Amino acid sequence: MRILLVDDDEALMATLAETLIKQRYAVDMAANGDMAREFVALFPYDLIVLDRVLPDTEGISLCQQFRQQGIEAPILMLTARDNSADKVQGLDAGADDYVVKPVDFEELCARIRALLRRDSHQATPELRWGRLSLNPSTFEVFYDDHQLHTTPKEYALLELLLRHPTQVFSLDAIIDDIWSFEDPPSGDAVRTHIKGLRQKLRAGGAPKNLIETVYGVGYRLHPLEPEATPANMPSDPEIRQPTLADMRASLAQAWQTHQGAMQERLSVLEATAAAIDGGQLSSDLQQAGCSQAHKLAGSLGCYGFKAGSQMARELEQLLQRSAPLDDQQASQVNQLVQRLRQNLSAGLTPDPIPGPIANMPQLLVAGASQSFSKQLAAEAIAVGIRSMVAANLAQAHAILQAQPPAVVVLWLTEADFDAGMALLEAIGHCGDRIPVLVVTDSCDFQQRLRLVQQGAERLLPASASPHHVIETVQQSLRVDSAAFTIVVVDDDVHVLDLLHSILSPWGMQLTTLTDPAQLWETLERVQPQLLVLDVEMPTVNGLELCQVLRADDRWQHLPILFLTVHEDAQTLQQAFDVGADDFVSKVAMATELPQRILHRLQ
Repeated sequence: MRILLVDDDEALMATLAETLIKQRYAVDMAANGDMAREFVALFPYDLIVLDRVLPDTEGISLCQQFRQQGIEAPILMLTARDNSADKVQGLDAGADDYVVKPVDFEELCARIRALLRRDSHQATPELRWGRLSLNPSTFEVFYDDHQLHTTPKEYALLELLLRHPTQVFSLDAIIDDIWSFEDPPSGDAVRTHIKGLRQKLRAGGAPKNLIETVYGVGYRLHPLEPEATPANMPSDPEIRQPTLADMRASLAQAWQTHQGAMQERLSVLEATAAAIDGGQLSSDLQQAGCSQAHKLAGSLGCYGFKAGSQMARELEQLLQRSAPLDDQQASQVNQLVQRLRQNLSAGLTPDPIPGPIANMPQLLVAGASQSFSKQLAAEAIAVGIRSMVAANLAQAHAILQAQPPAVVVLWLTEADFDAGMALLEAIGHCGDRIPVLVVTDSCDFQQRLRLVQQGAERLLPASASPHHVIETVQQSLRVDSAAFTIVVVDDDVHVLDLLHSILSPWGMQLTTLTDPAQLWETLERVQPQLLVLDVEMPTVNGLELCQVLRADDRWQHLPILFLTVHEDAQTLQQAFDVGADDFVSKVAMATELPQRILHRLQ
């Protein structure tokens, strides 16, 4: 975790920094406002300690600037001003806590830990991921009952991953987070720390892939195993089928996330074409161009760029040649690359979504502040949930009558409690059951009882983060029946990410692999109900994998679906010859794949 100390009292800051460094934090120090702004522009901080009086600016105004810039890290105001008006002014400016000098360092560190817990959505001081636990108060790490003795950097790395267990961290992001500005290491040094931590985790009984490498991206904690599900499918699974708007919104969101990577792949092909023109094509560049063309053929097909996918496939075939390209072939490469650039520049333009579907909200947010509503809407979009915000409870009534949502999140204070009860009653009179999540700081038992009796499904504290609220919304929308468990093997991480966006709304639990060598261990652990394979991968052919599985007594009856950019009759026939149950082109993935999977499993 990375902390910025902003104070011109060098002796105090040096002592505080030393204390925090001993507690495994990376610390940077700024003696004035200008330095603080430069540091914040360079690094993402987990917490900022800010003095109220600085040589070149007022701490209050600097705090307000940070908040206006969208910086959400907790800010702890550390100052000698101790009257109530100063405290109110500091907290209203956006500070999360206000500590008066002289300060007890033990208390200050405890407050810092509390703010970091709040920001990482952890309800308890202890961080957990399955059987792994870490206590930031004692710096102890356990896997089950086995204590792991880590170095300070190994501990900091593990804490970073545990505080953000679903996030993938690149080497640069890890360096930015757990090393101070003065002593950044090399990428190889970080890999050495990761290797040492993995060895200690394995020695303590953890699986060898607990810290997972996301190839070409970075590192994360391996997703927790889903709860055991019956080997046979329920006879009539009640799966909430996403609307057409759900699927297209999810596809558009995924394209916004990954179009930069597609442009980078195209840049490699442009460099390859330029080298061919200049007669300077090396074998390494030709191989890189061929690899990127193969990945583009699959990825673009997934996003609906059918013509672009075909162009990339033709480029792949040209660059696979072992003999030098003649003038006609070189010209063909240039033309294909130019047409591919034009195709991508046109952007993703899905068919218009019908008005009634597009306007129907899944989530109604009522009573929240404007800033929190924006954050909540962003978190909702990221997981494919559309939202509509009601500025007040009267507007919520109007929305409820016009377009009943799938779930409601309602903020209630003491002042609008009766109005909130009336809205809950109105929600209860809707034809379909609508789950309601109430966010309130009321400690009055009778009020909380009335809320639950009137239909509130969950009561959340006002300190709940947007991420936690949306996680709870997802739980309310989730079907009661056991989800389908699916393993997907594809060497393109962007395709795997898109598959999560497409299939998760259908109640499907995905385990994804970029390395086919991990398949056997994953099958034993997950016990999936269906396997999705790509045909061409760097280390092994999907057709060969299927052939071996069909000869294995344990997996010979596992449904296997091929998802590939290849649409030729020969590849399709080969897939069925080795035992495939179904075959879907990546070009039709977004529209056909969910229904084909459901049909195969049912």
